[in-house]
Amino acid sequence: MIFEYEAAIGIEVHVELKTKTKAFCSCSAKYGGAPNTNCCPICLGMPGTLPVLNKRAFELAVIACLSVGCEISPCSHFDRKNYFYPDLPKGYQITQNETPLGKGGYVDIFCGGFEKRIGISRIHFEEDAGKLIHKPDSGVTYIDYNRCGVPLIEIVSEPDMKNAAEAKAYLTELKRILLFAGVSDCRMNEGSMRCDLNVSVKRKGEHALGTRCEIKNINSINYAGRAIDAEIERQSNLIDSGGYVKTETRRYNEDTGKTERMRDKESAAEYRFIREPDLPAVLINEHDIERLTKELGRSPACRIDMYIKKWSISRSDAELICTCPEYADYYEDAANKTDYPQIAANLFIGGILPGLSDSTPEIPPEWLAETADLFGSGKLSSSNAKRLIYLQLSEKKPPRELMAKYGLEKITDEAAIKSMIEDAVIKRPSAVQDIVRGKNQAKKVIIGEVMKISNGKADPVIVVKEVDLYFEKYGR
Repeated sequence: MIFEYEAAIGIEVHVELKTKTKAFCSCSAKYGGAPNTNCCPICLGMPGTLPVLNKRAFELAVIACLSVGCEISPCSHFDRKNYFYPDLPKGYQITQNETPLGKGGYVDIFCGGFEKRIGISRIHFEEDAGKLIHKPDSGVTYIDYNRCGVPLIEIVSEPDMKNAAEAKAYLTELKRILLFAGVSDCRMNEGSMRCDLNVSVKRKGEHALGTRCEIKNINSINYAGRAIDAEIERQSNLIDSGGYVKTETRRYNEDTGKTERMRDKESAAEYRFIREPDLPAVLINEHDIERLTKELGRSPACRIDMYIKKWSISRSDAELICTCPEYADYYEDAANKTDYPQIAANLFIGGILPGLSDSTPEIPPEWLAETADLFGSGKLSSSNAKRLIYLQLSEKKPPRELMAKYGLEKITDEAAIKSMIEDAVIKRPSAVQDIVRGKNQAKKVIIGEVMKISNGKADPVIVVKEVDLYFEKYGR
């Protein structure tokens, strides 16, 4: 018998904090650099060294907690998590076990047309490990310790997600929140945001959660979705065939599209958590929380809601604009300078956003606003408005100058358009015959030919009106 299954998904997201130096020493936390050049005896855990907490890193961790509505622990201490991997030279990680920095937050997502709240169990501060670089051809593995000690937070969700779509929506919204809070650059391709997926399935109607498996180190939101789908299918098929799911750690193979076993899942007891003896507890008072709350500014959810209500922008477009704070600030600047903010949004998304290689558009927001005004007031056609944006990006000149240079202004002179219709009628005699026979759909051929003759500059509203008037005599 084949059963129907439903999944429960929880996600642990590791986010590197945007600081110049590491969590407990003065080494650079910058991504890249020659291997093993940004490390010292402290981040390598040499005997006799003592860690010193990076104040700004801890403040950013508090801001992250506040951005998702967590309750901040007034007294937060550190623990040692003991495990022995080649990329962890001191044999333990400084983290937080018993008193995480934040508890009880949430992220609201929109998925499938509905809003859903995903609970956050905890957020804790810890240090990153190094990086293993595998060379399959030679069978050699290299270790780069530059990342050892980089400050990060781990954000642990509740198992509130039911499918890959919800998980992707959660990761997308969480990334947006952290970017707007300014706590991380969230560059998944550089490993500054990555996640572990906890997936279990149970038969529909059952109350108890199934046995979960963890899929480690996913550094792409799309891959997270694929890994979840693959794991749900694997566990469902396994149970259907009479087997059972074993608690284990797995990885996602991008080439095969399957998850693969790595090892048995460690238990908390195996980590042998002990209180970190070299770091004092951190006390956080109401004044600290009030001061750090002021750094948050407007949330992306608040901005998206404003764009929808104030400027009648669709939710999907508003979310695209709020991909990062730089885009949102740029668009808002342009929207406040034009009478057509919705057109400005369309031009930004369709003309500027696709070509952006970083977070800073290459033309001033005033030019986007002016282009929106030219289009909205009827001086530009839709195609030429997009072309004008492209010309601004390539030539770095203001819109009116380029519109005059390339003759992009819309043709509204009725006499000129009537002359174009005469030319179109000569070029399309078969369409004319169809119209005479009563096939009005053939008028689109004449209209298209007029637009072609005018290089897209003829006002389409006037063209349609004049074509109808031209052929009225055949309907009498």
